Amino acid sequence: MWKRKELKEQGKAALKRNYWEAVLVTVIMGGGVCGAGYSAVNSEYVQNMISGNISGVADEVVLLSVLLILIAALVFAILLKVLIVNPLFVGINRFKINAVNDKGNVSDLGHGFGCAYKRNIKTLFFVDLYLILWSCLFIIPGIVKSYQYRMIPYILADNPDIDRKEAFALSKAMMKGNKWRVFVLDLSFILWYLLGSITFGIVNVFYVEPYKQLTDAALYEALK
Repeated sequence: MWKRKELKEQGKAALKRNYWEAVLVTVIMGGGVCGAGYSAVNSEYVQNMISGNISGVADEVVLLSVLLILIAALVFAILLKVLIVNPLFVGINRFKINAVNDKGNVSDLGHGFGCAYKRNIKTLFFVDLYLILWSCLFIIPGIVKSYQYRMIPYILADNPDIDRKEAFALSKAMMKGNKWRVFVLDLSFILWYLLGSITFGIVNVFYVEPYKQLTDAALYEALK
């Protein structure tokens, strides 16, 4: 039976061995892309268009153009998530598994684009879809399912030959009886994230997030 303290110690040890690589992966995993997306959505121009403060925005042609742009942006974001971000996430998890066991390499990030690329995009597409559908019912079932599917990206990264149904079944089996304990493990990082918010996210990038992610990889190894 795994213990929270032991997993966190393994995460710290892996971070010490792979510090700068882990920080770089953390930045790739979310920092730059999320920040750019947030800035674009919250730009003054877009806000003015939505609020109707731009001259002529009531014109039907302009409104239709804005609608088409928003639809195109949504389609682009979905394709980006499915075709690029999800396979990259598999590679990130490959890096974390290797880092916990010994040394991770930034080149591991390309792992999800290899021979199992189609399987990766298909499997993680269904993960995203199921989570959206479960969350549309109620928030709690969506959270429960997110924990049930939590190991799937690790399973894909660790088993190039496993298919979608097997990955779902294996993740469910690994998380059976562990969902609450993993939830508590996540909560144990809350003070670290509060510290990170005080430092405007600097501590998150350079310590908290790499530490948390490598602890998650140690959890996968324990459950495996």
